[in-house]
Amino acid sequence: MGTKRYLAADVRTAIESVKPLGSVVDLFSGIGAVASALAPDHHVVTNDALSFTTALSRARFCAGRRSATSDILPKIKLRYREREDELKEVHESALAKESAALTGDWIKLAEFMEEYPHVGTSADAKRTARACSSAITSERYSLTSLYFAGGYFSVRQSIQIDALRYAIDKEASREPDWDWMTSAWLSAAAVVINAPGHTAQYLRVSGENSQKRVRRAWSRDVWEVFAERVDAISQEGTTSWRGKNVSCNTDALKLITSDELDGIGVIYADPPYTKDHYSRYYHVYETLYRYDFPASNGFGRYRDDRFVTGFSVKTKVEAAFGALASGAKARGVPLVLSYPDNGLLGLAGVDLMGLLESHFSTVTVKSRAYNHSTLGASGGEQKKLAVENIYVCS
Repeated sequence: MGTKRYLAADVRTAIESVKPLGSVVDLFSGIGAVASALAPDHHVVTNDALSFTTALSRARFCAGRRSATSDILPKIKLRYREREDELKEVHESALAKESAALTGDWIKLAEFMEEYPHVGTSADAKRTARACSSAITSERYSLTSLYFAGGYFSVRQSIQIDALRYAIDKEASREPDWDWMTSAWLSAAAVVINAPGHTAQYLRVSGENSQKRVRRAWSRDVWEVFAERVDAISQEGTTSWRGKNVSCNTDALKLITSDELDGIGVIYADPPYTKDHYSRYYHVYETLYRYDFPASNGFGRYRDDRFVTGFSVKTKVEAAFGALASGAKARGVPLVLSYPDNGLLGLAGVDLMGLLESHFSTVTVKSRAYNHSTLGASGGEQKKLAVENIYVCS
């Protein structure tokens, strides 16, 4: 949701129009569509408030020589099988119940999903999670089984995901390898997850059709998908280009005033444009990446410390844009901003062009119609036609 892959070429053109003399800062980089479009001609500083995306950015855009796949993958597989066997023994009863539910009618599977204990509903699961969080042995690697089994993933898949994270942590200790393997692991989870493209909620069973859909999702083997994704997480650009890139993980409005951006050439900003906080839509991947056993609540099994931003709050969005513009102006560098006509700022009654002109002497804008991907957010539509505007401020 919110990806700018379709807009990346136009953003590159806008960035190049200001002839930046230093790195391009992508304040809301997400999965890195714009950074990828800039490779290998412009060095990048990627940033995102969600931490799981930084692993993807480091794996694709930052320095480091990886091990050969033929060397590292067999070692990971051996460790993976060790932990998988341990977890199968721990969850033997749950696996048997899951097998019976998957071979029964849709009501039986619906009941299994509704009743399956997890940290958000079970005192026993909470106690186990607390014990695992402080463990220094392989017992620590049980998070997915305790938080997301019986919903986003099957019990079997949750065991596989936990076992694979254990193997990666043990055998991919070098940073380039760890980022690469962890990115492939997260990507595999995204492929097999029982959810509609985001993780605000998982898909429940309410009839035979939804039963078939859950069965299909739960039938995917995590190791097989992971092995495929390892090759798909490729490094972008050249070694020298990656060596001068930086990946950050912080609030964009904090980063724009920090010393980390000294010497940059241009700031690109693609702030959220709806009331939907992305941390809700990607909380499963965030928890998997951080592996920190957070408090969990609600049907979606949300972590209790999800990031929220003023850009997605109607009463705060004007102040957020003001801070963004003033931060760029204070640095004396151009600001390239993409934002749609139907964004929350407009709904709050704020004229974005006027706001930008109050901070910059020159503001130009180019507009094009695009289909925004919503992944079912805010009303359930998969695509929304919107006019996307690219502002160039200097």
